[in-house]
Parts: sequence; C-alpha cells; structure tokens
Amino acid sequence: MNKLQVYNLFKNKKRLKTGMLITFEGLDGSGKNTHVNNVAKYLEGLGFTAPIISFPEYERTIGKVIASYLKGEYGDIHNVPHELVCIAYAADRVRLKDQIQNSIENGHIVLADRYTYSNLFTAAKMPKDKQAGFIDWIEDMEFSEMKIVKPDYNFYLYVDPKISIEQIKARGKRDYQEGKEDIHENNDQLLKDVSETYFNFAKDKPNWKLIDQMKNGKQKSLDKVFENIKKEIDDILVKRELI
Repeated sequence: MNKLQVYNLFKNKKRLKTGMLITFEGLDGSGKNTHVNNVAKYLEGLGFTAPIISFPEYERTIGKVIASYLKGEYGDIHNVPHELVCIAYAADRVRLKDQIQNSIENGHIVLADRYTYSNLFTAAKMPKDKQAGFIDWIEDMEFSEMKIVKPDYNFYLYVDPKISIEQIKARGKRDYQEGKEDIHENNDQLLKDVSETYFNFAKDKPNWKLIDQMKNGKQKSLDKVFENIKKEIDDILVKRELI
C-alpha cells in the first residue's frame, strides 16, 4: 500500500465524537456470529470502525470456570446459586471493560456477540414472577457495581427454539465441552423458557431491536434476516445523524 492509499484509507474513516456499544443476543442457531460479522463489514463499508467482541471467552481463566459449570461439574442448573452463575459471566466481561470504553471514546461502534443480557439464560430458570426483579439485580450488579459498559442498543435475534434445539443436535459438541453435554443446551425446556424470557423482556424496550427470523414456521434466509438487521442499524445511524 503506497502513501496515497494510506492517506485515502484514513481520510475515508469516520471518526465519531463518541462511539457506541451494540450487542446481539439469541439462542444458538439464531446466526449471531454471522450477523455480527456482517454488520461489522457493513459499518466498515460506510467508513466506521466496528471492532467485535465475543463472550464467554472459554480459553481465559474465568471462561474455564464457566465451561466447567456448563459441563455440569458443579451440578445441574439449579445446584449453583443463580447469582454466582451471573457473577462469573459478568467477571468474564469485566476484563474488557476498559478496552470497550476506550474504543467508544475513540469513536468506534463496538459490536458484542453476547453480553450482559445473556444472563437472561439464568433468569429464565426462575419462576416468572421473580424474573423482573432478578434482571434488575443483574443490571445493577454489572452496570452499577462492576462498572461494565452499558449497551446503547441490543438486538435479539429470535428463532423458534425448536430450530435451535435441532441445530444444537446437528452441530455436535464444541471444544469447551470436551465431549460432555452442555447443561444449558441439552435442556429443551430451558431453551424454550429462555426464548420466552428474551422475547418478553425485549419487546417493549426502546433500545432493543427484536428481529423475528420466522415466517410460516420456517427460519428466513440469512440474507433476508440481515436486510432486517441492516434497516435497524440504518435507523440507529440516522437517529444519531451519522448518515
């Protein structure tokens, strides 16, 4: 790359006075990783800097504890106190809070593949009348106590849990499982409860974008879903007078 090309590259990059954090949540099979990467490419194409973060980080010290929990080494989903499970997931995010904040201050649009509201997985294990209070506790613990960066916008990529269950079985086990069952993923009823909890929580929140991937009982194509996501991203950029 010559000096002129380098100059044009930086000239065309949009530097915001302050960036933002956009998170993506959803069951396995909802296409989070694919869509996060597509959004990053789209934003980069518009001239923005859009770094991606992903949680949990199973190869890290706290991530290994989370992996042990998911492999059932501490018991089933009700053996470990719900608060401790959420604290472990939050601690995995704390390590990157300064990096995220610095990126935002440098005008970047940070994209997260799972973030604070992945802890709705734990809220879904509780009776419905206890969930709202527990979610309030999660938000206070992460945003107020741990000073984890609060998202500006959250996307929930809804897919019928039956499809998620099918895709989990078809995919097979991932590296962190080490051949063992994941106590979240192998619990069909929990996945259905999680889907309902996410949906009910996200549907009325102004900073949540609910992306329904279903049509006539089938999951829409990745391209169709991304078109819906892109419309919401454009809406965010317009509201912030960025395009």
